[in-house]
Amino acid sequence: MNLNILIAQRIGKKAAAKGKLSRISNIIASVSVALSIVIIIVAIAVAGGFRNEIREKASGFSGDITLQAPGVDITNHHYPILPLSFIGKIDSLEGVKSVVPVSYRAGLLKSDNQIQGVLFKGVDSSYDLGFFESCLVEGSLPDYTIKKDSTGYTLPPSNNILISERLSNLLGYRSGDKVLAYFVDEDVTLRRFTVCGIYNAQLDELDKALIIADSRHISHLNGWKNGELSGYEIFLEKRYRDMAEKYSEKIDGTIYRYSSDEDSSVIPQALSDRYWILFDWLHLLDINVVIILALMIAVAGFNMVSGLLIILFERISQIGLLKAIGMRERDIIRIFLYRAASIVLAGLIPGTIIAMLFCYIENRYRLIPLNPANYFVDHVPAKIDLLTVISIDIAAFAVVMLIMLIPCRMISRISPATTLKVE
Repeated sequence: MNLNILIAQRIGKKAAAKGKLSRISNIIASVSVALSIVIIIVAIAVAGGFRNEIREKASGFSGDITLQAPGVDITNHHYPILPLSFIGKIDSLEGVKSVVPVSYRAGLLKSDNQIQGVLFKGVDSSYDLGFFESCLVEGSLPDYTIKKDSTGYTLPPSNNILISERLSNLLGYRSGDKVLAYFVDEDVTLRRFTVCGIYNAQLDELDKALIIADSRHISHLNGWKNGELSGYEIFLEKRYRDMAEKYSEKIDGTIYRYSSDEDSSVIPQALSDRYWILFDWLHLLDINVVIILALMIAVAGFNMVSGLLIILFERISQIGLLKAIGMRERDIIRIFLYRAASIVLAGLIPGTIIAMLFCYIENRYRLIPLNPANYFVDHVPAKIDLLTVISIDIAAFAVVMLIMLIPCRMISRISPATTLKVE
């Protein structure tokens, strides 16, 4: 066994056997490290959980990237685009799950004593309603498949719509109810729809206004012809969703390469640009996490410095003796760094286990509730993976051990001639 490690172990065993002050300070330092690493891992897990939940929900509403007319919002029905010839090229890009057309139209819903502005989103049978199915609380999903009767005649578009639970509570609608929708332009157009299902995605400002409807209804209301639409929504594979901004540039290059003169001008817009308020809130959360990291590392480092200084003060005579017999100063420093490392690990390992256990229990049982009107989720999400935890542990260990070099500098000031007289 390495001599430095052996001496470090003997120092720890003697302190434990004699109940010295260093033993108490070591316990305090280990507990401090454990608490710090628990808070750090939980903070990063919660921030990652919020980011994942909100991105998943926002993506479910509008895709990860939208293709729309430049300079206008995709929901503006006055600026439609024609079907694009290069959509197949975008759909075949690595990481792209699907590209689907959408149509929008603003409208009004009226109940006995309430009027609510809403946004109708027209989709067809190619649109994956899996996200809305996951947050469906009542009724069923609409079916917008184009159907024909026995004579081959195309049946009218479906009148079924999907509304949010917030909207249904506000206006008093339930699944199966008939609703009247008003569309205001030069004239007021009235349409009757049937609520087939109610969803709750917990993104208050988004799901309160969004209604899913048959795209053929929206095209007719907007007076569009020749397959005009508001734009396209691009859904990425799950592992690529955090790279939506980079994919926007890739899609922009595809548009430049394959678009023709007959194609409408379009630009890609990443999810974070469309819902910038949500993502700014996430950035603020990240800033809070960075502050927590700095504070916890400082607390753990301070307690470790205090613990190591106490060990050094108790071992002044031993340090002088080691110097007197010719041990190099850097080897003596290694002895106390090894001792400090054992104290850090004594807190780091159980702290990591506790943090992982907390994240697992919270994800499984959702013990801590939240108000979705303020936090966009109804519980504290905690998303973390083993690789991230290992990286946090290695980084925390390295930073604390670097801090430990500060008290070790006092070893160079210890004189054997003086310290050997101290008993």
